[in-house]
Amino acid sequence: MNVGRTRPVWAFLTGPYALFLLVLLLVPFANIAVYSLHPYSPTKVFLPGLTFDNYRKIFDLYYIRLFGRTLRLGLITTAVCVVLGYPLAYWLARARPRWQAMGLFLLIMPLMVSAVIRIFGWIVILGRKGLVNQALAALALEPVKILYSDTAVVIGLVNIFVPFMVLPVMAAIERISPNLEEAAHNLGANWYQMFRRVILPLSLPGLISGCLLVYSLSISAFVTPALMGNPRERMVAQQIYDEVLVSFNWPGAASLSLALVLLTAALMFGALFATRHTGRHEKVS
Repeated sequence: MNVGRTRPVWAFLTGPYALFLLVLLLVPFANIAVYSLHPYSPTKVFLPGLTFDNYRKIFDLYYIRLFGRTLRLGLITTAVCVVLGYPLAYWLARARPRWQAMGLFLLIMPLMVSAVIRIFGWIVILGRKGLVNQALAALALEPVKILYSDTAVVIGLVNIFVPFMVLPVMAAIERISPNLEEAAHNLGANWYQMFRRVILPLSLPGLISGCLLVYSLSISAFVTPALMGNPRERMVAQQIYDEVLVSFNWPGAASLSLALVLLTAALMFGALFATRHTGRHEKVS
């Protein structure tokens, strides 16, 4: 009886959000899909008729390299966030409440600052006469060119997206009882064995969620690659921007946007499948 009574309440509470998704997400997405099937016109938004030429061009060498570079930088960014974020997430999950609150504050506080401001800060640090090269000059070393390169893009993306890796992993580790770690140590396992056989498998759903968040956000990033990357080497979001505002090629931009969205959706479903498979394996074990 109680379950039956609560269903209308939840339907009433989730109804506005469902309407919001329908009007402001699905309808524009369907509009983009329609744009992507029309021929390009230099004087109009699109020409009448249907064509798949906008999707065929994605298989050209230029766009294959464009997507390849985007996916590669997203993968590097995700890997660096895992290396830097996992130890921090473990420390936050096992820290005392006072230190945990302080650590979470320091982790989340940069999210309150605009990404553009943080990127300009990195430009000051990594520039030709920035703090890094000034420190190298003080040590009588040759200056390095980091800004306007893939390395600079990865640094900027990691700085922005590492909290999205830490928070899901931290939540997953917090659900792991410390008694399991003590039991592993009592059975003769060292810290590495305990981590590999206890912490990592049980925190894998959070790790997959964090990787999915960071990777999907990285491959769709625009501001960081535009300000810190090489102008000649771009990512998909920059190409979409140029297609709309420089070439006025709305159908071409729509096809690229739809391809990127479908790629992100495929990654999401793959991650959800892997998470469910991991959960079932743990229950069987």
